[in-house]
Amino acid sequence: MKIQNSIPQILSRAIGTKFFFILPFCVSICLTSCDESSVVGLDVQPENDLLNVGYQDTTTILTQTVKGDSLITDETLISTGVGLIGKYIDPVFGTATASMYTQVRLPSNILSTTFGTGPICDSIVLSLIYDGAAYGKKDRKNQKLNVYQVTQTMSTSSTYYSNSTLTYGTELTTGGGYVFKPRPGSLDSVNVLGDNLKAQLRAQLDPTFGQLLLNNGSAGNLSSNTAFQTLLNGIYITTENTTGLAAEEGNILHFKMGESKITLYYRNTTADSLNYDFSLGSVARFNHFTHDFTGADANLITQLGASPPVQNATVFIEGMAGPRTKITFPHLMNWVSNGLIGINKAELIINVDTSVATYNLDTFAAPTAFILFGINDDGTTYAIPDAFEGSNYFGGTFNSGTVQYHFNIARYIQQVMDGDRNNNGLYILASNGAINANRAVIGGATSATRPMKLNITYTKLH
Repeated sequence: MKIQNSIPQILSRAIGTKFFFILPFCVSICLTSCDESSVVGLDVQPENDLLNVGYQDTTTILTQTVKGDSLITDETLISTGVGLIGKYIDPVFGTATASMYTQVRLPSNILSTTFGTGPICDSIVLSLIYDGAAYGKKDRKNQKLNVYQVTQTMSTSSTYYSNSTLTYGTELTTGGGYVFKPRPGSLDSVNVLGDNLKAQLRAQLDPTFGQLLLNNGSAGNLSSNTAFQTLLNGIYITTENTTGLAAEEGNILHFKMGESKITLYYRNTTADSLNYDFSLGSVARFNHFTHDFTGADANLITQLGASPPVQNATVFIEGMAGPRTKITFPHLMNWVSNGLIGINKAELIINVDTSVATYNLDTFAAPTAFILFGINDDGTTYAIPDAFEGSNYFGGTFNSGTVQYHFNIARYIQQVMDGDRNNNGLYILASNGAINANRAVIGGATSATRPMKLNITYTKLH
């Protein structure tokens, strides 16, 4: 079943997908939590103040960066049809690469395929339609695109993750790969045989592959999609072999996979200048993401190491199944020892750190929103109750003016204090991380200039 919502785009393998049938409109979910080593202000209210409302902004928070979990990146949960392809080198997060595995299908308006007598391939071209978005430096640098023939069956009934892989063999690009300079701007266009087409990346494939397809038309292997996808399981599109990029160079590019295609140009004994399109729309496909932290920020490498510190003044979050931030509140249950408490509001304030030049938001824009999940005893995650209250209550969107994210997690805090949830902490992730590469460096709880804080407004109950 296809799930048309944005939360699944960042859903990890550990999160049950059934949750998303009851939360279709939570676009931004953020990870936050709070804890307290002492309760300041409970006993300073006037005796005639029956509500005993208090305020606390010194909750102890432990902040650390952890490795990201895999994300579902297949066509069932990426309803937008956008695929990511590209490579870039982030001076803070290291090298990130996005590749695509996809089936190819026959045109929907053609029930059978015939190429006439004696068809000969003139050329065959993979056309990837730019979505217009690109992550990374605006000064585009050349990348190398390689296309390979997948040798393993793909299926729309299978679930694929960002770390899933398929076997592949024959390279279909000529000359060891197609070198191109990204041109994702929506105003760019391509002239093809006299027609101005949408901005697209056009990679020449091996004519031998084109001739193979022509020959199989007469053999009946192009008589149906079932027969064709037995002949061609799919293709693997990647820029992982790109070399020569320096720090801050490269891009992750967005492509409209539903509009992309492979065009076969051919002639036969009776006509020339013929063409035939194979579609990349309405097929099984998924993104594969890799992260190489070689050359990344030393603090990030330390936190992702074998013995990471549990408290850090700077923490890191990256899309495409990159690092996420874990926060815990070790003294939260101290509130309970002081009597019954009703949490009116618990505002988690997350400050983006811009103090270092390489953290800059101009080249590497921060995520438009964060999401957050609670952590179960076994390490799996769950949606905290505040997420069901809508974005106006819950928050999570990026404020470019204050360079902050705000969340209200009052219901989560109350559940922990009431003993309905164990105090295992929360994960902060980039929203829509399956289709966005955005990252952010944020202030940890002990940051001298941009600390993460939890502001709690509460009522002491009698």
